[in-house]
Amino acid sequence: MKSLGQNVPELIILPVYSALTSQTQSIIFHPPRPGTRRVVVATDIPEACLTIHGIYYVVDPGFVKQKAYDARQRLESLVITPISQASARQRAGRAGRTGPGGKCYRLYTESAYRNEMPPTTTPEIQRVNLGMTTLTIK
Repeated sequence: MKSLGQNVPELIILPVYSALTSQTQSIIFHPPRPGTRRVVVATDIPEACLTIHGIYYVVDPGFVKQKAYDARQRLESLVITPISQASARQRAGRAGRTGPGGKCYRLYTESAYRNEMPPTTTPEIQRVNLGMTTLTIK
């Protein structure tokens, strides 16, 4: 950054994920200081439930970490899987939602979008073991 000179604004990098305290998460909703630029690094949380003002660019890697149950191994784990086409559209829609323009940079090909991503996300109830949930129902 220093080699780019004085014309490059200061970058403020802010993470967003579910384990952050609400106070820390709230920082992303404050406008950046003049002369600075915010970079919000997020899980899929903003995809469904947050609108962050001032987001003009989205970089979409095309993957998500999801809970999945392997019946053969009787093990539930977090698995990195391709997102759905619906999620890809939702992520792209976050760019420029509250301001002029917006651009989504997708880190996958059109072929991967059409051939490797399912049309919609499989609901969690179909991906996880419901054994403990069933046992706790009274």
